[in-house]
Amino acid sequence: MKILESLAQDVIAKRQPATASIADALRDAILKGVLKGGEPLRQDAIAKQFAVSQVTVREALRILEHEGLVEVAARRGAVVYSLSPEDVAEITDLRATLEGSLIKAAMPSLNAQDFEKAEATIRQLEQTSDVDELIALNVVFHQCLYGKASRPRTTAILDRLRISLEPYLRLLWNKTGYKRQSQDDHKKILALCREKKIAEVEKFLRVHIEKTGSEIEDLLKSLATKS
Repeated sequence: MKILESLAQDVIAKRQPATASIADALRDAILKGVLKGGEPLRQDAIAKQFAVSQVTVREALRILEHEGLVEVAARRGAVVYSLSPEDVAEITDLRATLEGSLIKAAMPSLNAQDFEKAEATIRQLEQTSDVDELIALNVVFHQCLYGKASRPRTTAILDRLRISLEPYLRLLWNKTGYKRQSQDDHKKILALCREKKIAEVEKFLRVHIEKTGSEIEDLLKSLATKS
């Protein structure tokens, strides 16, 4: 209840449209791990705390369900979606395939300015330890290399897949050695892109994404053992 009260105060202060504001507040809490996988999201409690109708809350939950962050079951109601190791394996394979195809499509259009922006982003990643910044900059780096693919549907699917993993990515970025490993991979990916080695970029990008997926799977198994 205290979590909902805090979220409601933030929404009221921003004075944004109710449905979008509630979806934003709940999404942020899920992605930051404040609301954890399997946690129930009672429409009546949320409506009361945010001083809105249950219809408004239902619409907000539908947005999050579409994003893969919330699961709505007929009898159970809404809960924060909890990924299994099998889910992560599937998401990882999709991410590697889709991002590889985007970089391949973008490669002919990439120029020195794009590579400089990607390199500058790597430097920014080196200089921060803030998890919010690390996650945002990591996305920027990858977008520097596939943004020119001009494939909005594929990009939207990739974004949704990435968002579904964000609560676990936050834990990884706090893990000793993960940032160093990720940065080393980024530098190699950028070097291969500069040399226009498309096949090698796709192959190594898959390795990069699969390493992260494997670490998340191990993390989930560890959390399951402790619970």
